[in-house]
Amino acid sequence: MERLENIKSYPMTLLEADSGFGKSTSLQHFFDTRNPEAYPLYQHEFHSETPAEAWKIFCGLIAAVDKESAERLSVIGMPDEDTMPEIAQTIQGISCDRETFLLLDNFQLWELYRPCEFLTYLSSHGGEKLHIVVATHPYVKEERGGLIRSGLLYLLQEEAFAFSKEDTDAYYREAGLPLTGVQLEEVMRLTDGWVMALYIQMDAFVRAGKFEQGGMTALMQKTFWGGLSEDEKDFLLEVSIFPTFTLSQAQAFSGLTMEGTENRLREKRFFIRYDRENSCYTMHTQLQKMLEEKFALLPEERQKEIYLKGGGLAEKAGDRMNTLRFYYRAGAWERLYAMPLTSYDIADTIDETTTPMILDIMEHTTHEMKVRYPKSLVPLAFTLFFLGQNEELLRQKDDIESVIAECSVSKEEKNAMRGELELLLSFLEYNRIDAMSGRHRRALKLLGGPATLINSKSTWTFGSPSVLYMYWRESGKLNEELEQMDECMPYYYRLSRGHGTGAELIMRAEAHLHRGESDDAEILCHRAIFTADSKRQNSIAQCGVFTLARLALLHGDRELLEDSLATLRDRSYRNTEDLCRYTYDLANGYLSLLLGKPEEVAPWLAEGKIDDRRLVIMSQPFAHIIYGRVLLEKKEYKKLLGMGGYVMGISSIFPNLLPQLYMKIYMVQAYMALGKPKEAKENLRDALAIALSDRVFLPFAENYEGIKKLLPDCCEQEARDKIAELFRTIEKGLAQIIGHGLTSRELDVIRLIKQGDSYTDIAKKLFMADTTVKWHMKNIFQKTGVNSRKQIENGNF
Repeated sequence: MERLENIKSYPMTLLEADSGFGKSTSLQHFFDTRNPEAYPLYQHEFHSETPAEAWKIFCGLIAAVDKESAERLSVIGMPDEDTMPEIAQTIQGISCDRETFLLLDNFQLWELYRPCEFLTYLSSHGGEKLHIVVATHPYVKEERGGLIRSGLLYLLQEEAFAFSKEDTDAYYREAGLPLTGVQLEEVMRLTDGWVMALYIQMDAFVRAGKFEQGGMTALMQKTFWGGLSEDEKDFLLEVSIFPTFTLSQAQAFSGLTMEGTENRLREKRFFIRYDRENSCYTMHTQLQKMLEEKFALLPEERQKEIYLKGGGLAEKAGDRMNTLRFYYRAGAWERLYAMPLTSYDIADTIDETTTPMILDIMEHTTHEMKVRYPKSLVPLAFTLFFLGQNEELLRQKDDIESVIAECSVSKEEKNAMRGELELLLSFLEYNRIDAMSGRHRRALKLLGGPATLINSKSTWTFGSPSVLYMYWRESGKLNEELEQMDECMPYYYRLSRGHGTGAELIMRAEAHLHRGESDDAEILCHRAIFTADSKRQNSIAQCGVFTLARLALLHGDRELLEDSLATLRDRSYRNTEDLCRYTYDLANGYLSLLLGKPEEVAPWLAEGKIDDRRLVIMSQPFAHIIYGRVLLEKKEYKKLLGMGGYVMGISSIFPNLLPQLYMKIYMVQAYMALGKPKEAKENLRDALAIALSDRVFLPFAENYEGIKKLLPDCCEQEARDKIAELFRTIEKGLAQIIGHGLTSRELDVIRLIKQGDSYTDIAKKLFMADTTVKWHMKNIFQKTGVNSRKQIENGNF
C-alpha cells in the first residue's frame, strides 16, 4: 500500500505480475482505503472482448475525463501502424484538471497492436491531474525499454507483490497454522511467495497435513477442484462459457435461489470476483484456464446442452455476440433463424471470430429450415456482401427466391421479402447506374415504401472522396451517366429514406470542375452540400467539400481552401464508419501533392500500402491516383510503370475511368523521363481517347508541364487550348495560395535553393540559363520581401 501511494505522483503506473499475485486485490484495497478525498475512479477489467469492443470501452473511459479527446480517438480507430501517430497526438492533448484515477486491469487480455508502444504514448497523456494505472502480465525488458526510460511511469513488478518469508509466516499464523522452520522453507520453495499458490497450499495443508508438490495446474486440480462437490463442478463448468456473468445468469445454472447462488459465489471469492462497477462476476484467469481445459473434455452433447442454455440467457440479456456464438456451438441454428433479426443486428456481430460461423450457417442450413424462417434470410445474406462473398451471395439468390415462393406467409410479406432481396442484389450491380436503378425500382414496387436493409446513417461512397470517380465508367457517356443519376437517385431516396442525398448534384458539380467550368461547379457544389446535410449524409457532403477545396486551388482562394480543409478534417472526426476512416487521407493527400507538400501525404498512402485492410476494392483505385503522383514526384519511373498495369486492372473491375486516365498521364511522363517518346505518345493518345469525348480536361492541366511537348502530335488545337488555359488558371491559383504570387518556376527555384543547390545546378535541373535563374531570384526577392539566398534557405519569408 505504501508503494502504491506513488500512483498519485505519476502520469501512469504499470503493475506487472502474473495472475495470482494479487494486483487486482491490492489495487481495489488501495482505492477503497487510500482515496479519502474520493477522487473519481474509472476502471475496466478486460476479458474476452474483441479488439473493437475493447477500443470502444477505452474511448468510453477517456470520455469520462475528456469527451472531445475520446470522440477523436473513437473516430481515429483502433491502434495500428496508420493510426498510432494520430492516437499519440490526441492522447497528448487530453485535458484533466481534477485529480482522477483511470484503471485498466488485465490489460494483457486486450489484443492490442504494439501494446508497449501504446502504453508509452498513454504515459505521455496531457491530463495534468490524471493518473492512469495499468495492471498486466509482465512484458519482456526489450518491449518496454522506451517506456521505462520516459520518466513518466512508476513500475511495480512481481517482487512488490510476492510474500517474503516473514510475510508468509505471519499469513499462516493469522490463519491459525503456525509453520515450523522446515515447513516455511518448503512452502517458500514451492510458491516463491505467490499468494494464490500460498492460499491453495494452505488448503492442501489443512486437508492432508502436508504441502502439495508440483506447479499451479496440479495445485488447482488436487486441492481446489478436488475439494468441490459434483454440483459445484457442474455449476462452474456451465457458467465458465461467459467471460463475465450476472447473478441471475449464475442462478439459472446453479439451480439454487438467488441467495444460495450468491453464497456459492462468495465461497469462491478468491477465484471469482464481483465487479461492483458493472454488477457482474469475473473468474480468475487461473480458474478460467483450468475450466476451459475441462470443458473441452466434456462429451459433445453435454457441451451443446450448456451452450444452448447460455444462448437463451445471452439472448434474454440482449447480448447478440454471445447469442450467436452459443447457439452456433450448440448446433441450435433454428434458434438463430427464429430471432427477430435485422441487417443491423447481424452486421454488428461480424468480426474475425463470428465470420466463419455466419458463412457456415448460410452454407449448411437445410432448405426446410429456411422455409420455416424466411424473414431471416435476407439479413443473413446481407452479411455475405459485407464479407466480400459476392459469388456466394449470387449462389444463395436462387435458394432465397425459392424459399420465399414456398413459405406460408401472406402475399404482402412475400413481396416485402422479394423487395429487400432486390435491394440487396442491387449492390452487385455497382457501378452500373441503370442496372442498379432497375433493381431499386422493382424493390420499391414490391415494398411499396422504404426498405429495412439500408441504414441511412451508413456511408454511401464506400469511403471515396469523389462521386464522379465512382460512377464515370464509360468513355463518351459522361453526360448520359449524369442524366441517369438525375433520373435514378429519387427512386433510391424513397427506398432508403434519403440515403446518399445529393450524390447526383455532386457528380454533376465534379463534371463541371473537370471541364474547367468552375462557376457552375461551385454553385452546384454548395447546393449539394446543403442538400446532403439536410438528410445528414456526411459522406456526400465530404465529396462536396473536397470539390470546393479543388475549386479553391483554381481560384487562388486561400481562405476557401483553408476552410474546406478544416471542414474535411472536422467531418472526418464526426464520421465513425470504418469505410470512411481513410477518406480524409485520400482528399488531403490529393490536395497536398498539388500544393507541393508531399510530406503531408499520409505515410501509408505515400508508401503505397493500399490494401483491403484500409480500403474496400471500390475505393482502392482512387488511392492509386495519389500514390502514382507520389512516385512521379520522387522520379521512381520504373516502379511507376511497373504498377501501372496493376492499377489499370483493378480500375477496370467496375470500371473507374479517372484512375485509368491519371495512370496513363503519369506513364506518359515516366516514359519521357526514360527516353521513350514512342511509348509516351501511345499512352497520351490513350488518355486523350478516354477523356476528350467527355470534355474532361483537368487531369491533363494538372500534369501539363510533363505532357505539353507531346500534345501537338496527339490532339487537336481546340483541346490543347482548353488544357493550356486550365493549366494557367491552376498555376495562377496555386501561386496566389502558396507562393506570395510566385509562379511555378519560381517555386521550383525556391525548392532547389532549400535543397542547397547552386545557381548552376538549378539551371541544369530546370533546363535554363544561369542568367534566367538570377532573373527568377530577382522576382522572388521583390515578391517576398527577402533580400538574400540565406533567408530563403532558412524559410524566413
